[in-house]
Amino acid sequence: MEIIMVLAVMGVIATISLPRFDRVIEDYKLKTDARQLAWVLRSSRQEAIISGHQYTIIFKPTSNCYTKIGNKHTTYMFSRGIEVPFGEYSFRVNETGYPICGFTSSGAVTPQAGYINIKNKYGKRISIIVNPCAGRVRIQEY
Repeated sequence: MEIIMVLAVMGVIATISLPRFDRVIEDYKLKTDARQLAWVLRSSRQEAIISGHQYTIIFKPTSNCYTKIGNKHTTYMFSRGIEVPFGEYSFRVNETGYPICGFTSSGAVTPQAGYINIKNKYGKRISIIVNPCAGRVRIQEY
C-alpha cells in the first residue's frame, strides 16, 4: 500500500513539473539555434576573408531554414517549434523575397547589415545582429 501511495505522489509531482520542463527545453532549443546561426554568420565572414570570395546567407522564413552560399551550398534547419516571425528582420530582401546577408572578401557586410529574430512556441525571442561597420555578429535575448 505504501508503494502505491509513493507512486501516486510521484505521478502528481511529475504531472505538475512537466509543463515547466517543456518550457526549459524550448528555451534551450531557441538559444542553441541562435548560437548556430551566429556561428554560421561568423564563419561565413571568416571564410570570405580567407578565400577571397563572397559568402551569402539566404534566410527562408517560410521553410524555417537558411542556406549558406559560398564554395558550396549548405542548408541549416531551425529546430522544431523555432521560427522566424514574419517581418522581424532588417536584412535586405532579394528578388525571390527572402532576406539575405553576405560578406565580401574584405569582411564587409553586403548588401546591408541588420538583424533577424527567431522565436520559440512560447513567444520568447532572440535577435542575431550583424554590425554594419565591422560585420561583427552578436546575440541579444529579450
